[in-house]
Amino acid sequence: MSATHLSDETVLALRVALRLLHFIGLVLGLGAATLLDLMLFKRRKEPLTDDMVATVEMFSKVVFFGLALLWISGVGFLLHYAQFDPQKLANPKVLAKIVIVFILSINGFFIHSLVLPHIRANVGWPCLAQLNRGRRWLFCSIGAVSAVSWYAPLLLGAVPQFNFVVPTLTILTGYAIILSLAMLAAIVSLLPQHAPQNRLDMIGAR
Repeated sequence: MSATHLSDETVLALRVALRLLHFIGLVLGLGAATLLDLMLFKRRKEPLTDDMVATVEMFSKVVFFGLALLWISGVGFLLHYAQFDPQKLANPKVLAKIVIVFILSINGFFIHSLVLPHIRANVGWPCLAQLNRGRRWLFCSIGAVSAVSWYAPLLLGAVPQFNFVVPTLTILTGYAIILSLAMLAAIVSLLPQHAPQNRLDMIGAR
């Protein structure tokens, strides 16, 4: 039996299965990424411990698994649309979500190739202590990309009013603006909290 001759019940079951898989991936990835970002930000000035590193690695694996489920279910949706509901492929929101998940995947590569090795190698030091300013900004930017890019697909899925109405470029422009603000906020959080008010304060601080 070809795909075009599947019963309506089977097609519906496939769509429900894809939605469930997509939801599980989003919950796992978003939840683990959020907890990981919050933990690292809250403890950014504390020395890394073996337990913290183990926790980071565990959450990172959950995030990776969630991202993999997003890709599997996403490709499944594209195939499903192409076979049974081709007009949905013209929805600008679909392309926007693909671009955002692709950015999320690239960011994940940097997390696994740069951030995690650094964390493993710096037990006993605060997470950012052994980094120069450029690397600190890079690591904070990676965290900001992770936070924004996990919430973006959730928000897009929760707003059906965008379907076939808001162009892909408009969605991605909004995403880029929010992402830029998040990266700026992350970088600003690294700046000294209390700058000397005058020369006497500077002398007294020595």
